[in-house]
Amino acid sequence: MSGNNVRRKEVETKLGQVREILNRNHLAGVLITRKYNLYWLTAGGNNQVLYDMQESLIGVLITEGKATVIAENGDYGRVIDEEFAHCPFEYEKIYWCEGGVGARAAELVPGTIGVDSPVGGIEQQMNIDGELAEYRQVSLDSEIERLRAYGKEAASILTRVAKQVQPGVSEREVAAELSKEFILNGFNVAVILIGGDERSLKYRHQVVSDHKIKKHFSLCGVGKKAGLTFPINRVISFGPPPTELEENNRKIETVFVHLNSLAIIGTTLGSIYAQLPQIYSSAGLEEEEWRRHSIGGTMGYHPREQVVTDSGAYTLQENNVIGWNPSLPGVMAEDVYLLTATGLEFITYDEDWPHRELSANGLTQIRPSILEL
Repeated sequence: MSGNNVRRKEVETKLGQVREILNRNHLAGVLITRKYNLYWLTAGGNNQVLYDMQESLIGVLITEGKATVIAENGDYGRVIDEEFAHCPFEYEKIYWCEGGVGARAAELVPGTIGVDSPVGGIEQQMNIDGELAEYRQVSLDSEIERLRAYGKEAASILTRVAKQVQPGVSEREVAAELSKEFILNGFNVAVILIGGDERSLKYRHQVVSDHKIKKHFSLCGVGKKAGLTFPINRVISFGPPPTELEENNRKIETVFVHLNSLAIIGTTLGSIYAQLPQIYSSAGLEEEEWRRHSIGGTMGYHPREQVVTDSGAYTLQENNVIGWNPSLPGVMAEDVYLLTATGLEFITYDEDWPHRELSANGLTQIRPSILEL
């Protein structure tokens, strides 16, 4: 089966899932306008125009009988020619002065419309993004193939950029190089955090600065390809790392392995939250350290679908994508894993990065070490 036929079958499956929501809520239609949902629905079709907004400039209106793309003149031809050829869609062209996607959807479908974000021009609307998430965060086989390929690619890009860094280079120059490599390889840049030397020890979120890196740095790159998200964090040292940095890296990676040991089908995120003090204590850390940085949760098209909280009722399912991100001064452990029937698959593993075996709570895994240059 060709790639486009596989993607078309995936889109048809997802249209069926949206129609389940439509029928369950007795809706006249469902209008999808948020970019992460459009990526999901279209098996990676791109509509990344406004980088700093989740609202798209197009919408897909789904009814019981058809799916219609509503697009302004500026995007209409491109999405037909370049992005949605594999999708069983019809098309409606609008102009910027005609009231927008919502107004046209309301004209086409009288009644209550399900939306994934508030949309102007629709008098009766119901937010169904939470229901979409139930489907969105459980990967289909074709999505898993893309996840594996793009995860390996993202990890390789980060390794390649990190190995080129030399003492005296600014954080901003490293960020520029990472951005370039992501974009040249078809990724959008979602997040870049870089902390050199004392900045990495002082701040947990190291927004890129002009600081010139002298001895070591933390590098966080989050690339998105076909809508799938790949957060990766690595630590690099020029020569042997300081003892504090090495110890913190070992401890936080041990916490990460402990979290992975609890990522079992049927487990709730709330039950993992309840164990956080013990997890940190078992790694030789203060019990209260877990409060100082978020832990992560499930992910995919959305950087975090469900997060570990005291009220986290979400039950882990087969083919969830797991993204933990615990941190300590100077280090953050962050990677992408797929939860399968036989355990966790390390999606962002790169054999060219140094790793070591670590054990926690009965589980032994390989996790990234500090790269010495």
